[in-house]
This record gives sequence, structure tokens and C-alpha cells, in this order.
Amino acid sequence: MGFRPAAAIGAALANPQRKVICFSGDGSLMMNIQEMATAAENQLDVKIILLNNEALGLVHQQQSLFYQQGVFAATYPGMINFMQIAAGFGLQTCDLNNEVDPQAALQAIIDRPGPALIHVRIDAQQKVYPMVPPGAANTEMVGE
Repeated sequence: MGFRPAAAIGAALANPQRKVICFSGDGSLMMNIQEMATAAENQLDVKIILLNNEALGLVHQQQSLFYQQGVFAATYPGMINFMQIAAGFGLQTCDLNNEVDPQAALQAIIDRPGPALIHVRIDAQQKVYPMVPPGAANTEMVGE
């Protein structure tokens, strides 16, 4: 968690002629959000596609599936404006949830050179499987 933007920047530095696409969750991006400044300072062609569920999604999922006490410390009390933060670092931004034609908007921002944050709001209740229960072995993964 928190490694993807840094890895994308490393890939862009190693291959400056190539476009790098990074998929990250909002909790993960917040762990190393300052990496957006590095991408902007070096004008790296890194596109961060931010899947924002306003939560630590896997923590939320694990708690809701395996702990009877409920979910705690896994959601954010208020919406974080990642678009403003990214723009403040000097990245281009695009919020696909607000676009009339999200596919065209996505293609347009990917085609532009330089770093960008592409924001996509997703449902916090959406589960990701398979998942290993706490204390279990990988052979004990659960699905839906």
C-alpha cells in the first residue's frame, strides 16, 4: 500500500520515452501523496488513475467480513479533494465522474504529455476477491 505512485515514477524515470499508467486507491495514494510533486517537478508522463472509495477499502472489507464489532478507522469523515491537491502539485486533472463522455475525457488526458491525476469515484461497498481471512493461509482464500 502506497507503493504504486513511487513505482510508476521509477518506471517513468527509467523509460522517459514511455507513458506510465498507475492505478491506485485513495488510501494508498495518501500514504505517499507527495510523490505527485516529484512527477510534476520532473514532468514525467505518469498518469495516476485514482480509484476513490473514500475509505481504506481492503481494511473496510476485512472488518465488515470478519469482525463483529463493525467497521472502524477505515473510512474518511469528509471527502478529500484529490483534484485540488494534484493541481496544487502541478498535475493535470480529470474527474471522470463529472465528464459527459468519460471515455473521451480519459483518452484526452492520457494522450496529453506530462503527469496527471484521473479521479474515479467507486462504491466503498464493492468487495474485492479473493481475500485471505485474518490468520489464515493463502490456501484458505475466500470468494463471494
